[in-house]
Amino acid sequence: MVTMRRLQVVLLVTVVVSFTGLYWLSSGPQQDSFTGVCVYSSSGFSLLSNGSVDVGVPRKLELGGVYRVYGRFYRNRERMEVGRIERTSPNFPLEELRGYYWSSRGCYLLTPERIRLGYCLKVPKGSRVLLSGIFHGSKFYPVHYTLEGFSSELKDGLPVVVEGVVLYSGDRTVIWNGSTEIVLYLPYGMHMKPGERVRVIGIARRYSRPSILVDSERDVVVIGEAKVRPLSSAGIGEIGTGNCTVISKSRSGLRLDCSGKLLRGADARVGDVLWVKALVRRGSLLCISCRVLRPREELPNSICGGRGLVRIHGRVEWVKIYKTGFGLANVSDGSCWVLLKLRKSLNVSLTVNESVTAYGEFTSYRGLPALEIRSGEDVCCGKC
Repeated sequence: MVTMRRLQVVLLVTVVVSFTGLYWLSSGPQQDSFTGVCVYSSSGFSLLSNGSVDVGVPRKLELGGVYRVYGRFYRNRERMEVGRIERTSPNFPLEELRGYYWSSRGCYLLTPERIRLGYCLKVPKGSRVLLSGIFHGSKFYPVHYTLEGFSSELKDGLPVVVEGVVLYSGDRTVIWNGSTEIVLYLPYGMHMKPGERVRVIGIARRYSRPSILVDSERDVVVIGEAKVRPLSSAGIGEIGTGNCTVISKSRSGLRLDCSGKLLRGADARVGDVLWVKALVRRGSLLCISCRVLRPREELPNSICGGRGLVRIHGRVEWVKIYKTGFGLANVSDGSCWVLLKLRKSLNVSLTVNESVTAYGEFTSYRGLPALEIRSGEDVCCGKC
């Protein structure tokens, strides 16, 4: 009989303890609780931190999420036996950081100090953000973030977003943002096309010239072409178009009658009339599309007089060469004549009665009408 009573007492105690444990693991007032930010997560374990205390829980949680965990502490309060978990708001102070979000072989906040983030944000690269969160180890774990736009001001070491027209490409890439030339340091093997309007995200650097370090090809987006205007009114970073006559030619480019800048990237002869579509740069024009509208052979014979660059055709009446190597040739056609000034560097020799065609500009020699020839290519003897 005594044995049966003892057995009943043991069963009763067991039931009471079991119900007490169930109550404790649900929402009873005797439970321990902890609120923290998830700073580590795996398939079966997560770590919560409030900035000063870390607690491990046997669940997979979302990085950066704030959770309140109910259960029982053990192992010196470093881990919890979990009964219930809920998303919540932090009940501990958060630290605020303001800077620029940057993702390149990891995710960072640039202030300009480079602060590694515990996880990547779903915000545009290079955007200015305000973060609230906690540090854990060497990383910052954002809980909240606010977007504050982009910066177009070049501050050394900070991200910048600029739009501009490509002026130069190749060994160096330079864009024009409307007021300044900016050098781009592009990823290896990346090339851009002059005349393109681009949007660039990169890290600003104050070298000898304003510069931007571009991290990835994805950080450069072509958004169109430079604005097109008549060549006479086009400014730097714009594309000018017009009909122009080549008035001189050198290794550096073509001199046109419609602009004070050399045209590069086009081939033509003195006297040719070109249709020009060219990018305007600070010291030159870069041909985008150029073609000959009228070859110089179609110019009229202006031996009787003219303005600007002209074509003259006639027969050599006499030739005189001075000791210095400078020479003169009298070329006539009917009642009109002109003196050809033959500089030694032209490397041109004429003979009497020879038919000659020359391209140049009218000038004078000792009060007499003369033609200034700039290149030996601009004098043609015989049938030409």
